[in-house]
Amino acid sequence: MKHTIALEFDDFNPLNHRFDVLEKLKLRYPNLKVTMFTVCWDLRYQLEKGGLPISKEDFIPWVNAVKHAVKDGWLEIAIHGLTHVPHEFAGLEPKLAIGKVKFAEQFLEQTKIPYVKIFKPPYWEIKDSAKKALKKEGYKVVEDGYYNWNIKDSFPVELDNVIGHGHVQDTMGNGIEEALINLMQIPEDYEWKFISEVI
Repeated sequence: MKHTIALEFDDFNPLNHRFDVLEKLKLRYPNLKVTMFTVCWDLRYQLEKGGLPISKEDFIPWVNAVKHAVKDGWLEIAIHGLTHVPHEFAGLEPKLAIGKVKFAEQFLEQTKIPYVKIFKPPYWEIKDSAKKALKKEGYKVVEDGYYNWNIKDSFPVELDNVIGHGHVQDTMGNGIEEALINLMQIPEDYEWKFISEVI
C-alpha cells in the first residue's frame, strides 16, 4: 500500500507566505504538494505595518508567485476567512458567513488565482448553521482534528495516510520554519497529495 502525505498551512497572504522556506522543502521533495489556507485581507499584518493597506510591492509579486506555483502543480489555495480578526466567523449567521466567503472568492477571481472550495474558519470557530450553508454553496468545511499530524511533533511513521497541519508563520511550534526539522523527516517514498485529494 502506498503511503500518502498531505500538508496544509494556515494564514497564507501577501505579507505572510514564506516562499523562501517552501523552496527548501521543494528542493528536498520534488513532488511536494501544499495546500495554503489563505486570508485575503489579513488585518493583523496590515496593523503591524501601521494600518497601511498592502502595497503593490507586496501584492503583485505574491499574486504572480502564487499563480506560478499553482500552474507548476505544487500549490493549492483554499479560503481561511477574510480578515482573520478574532472570532470572525464564530457568531455569524449563514448569510453573513457566505457573504464573507464570497468576498474572498471575488478577490481570488479578480487576481485570477485558482482556488478549491474548501473552507477553514479562523480559530476553527463557526456556527453549525453557517457551516451547513457553506456546504450548500459547494464547500467542504474542515474542523479541528481532521488532520492527524501537528507538524510541531515528530513525523508519525506509523500512519499510512498523513494529513499534516501547521501555520505559515512561526507560532505554537508549528510554523513552516520552526518545524522544518520535522517536515524534513517525511519519508521520500510517500506520495504527495493536496488536501482536496484526501478529504
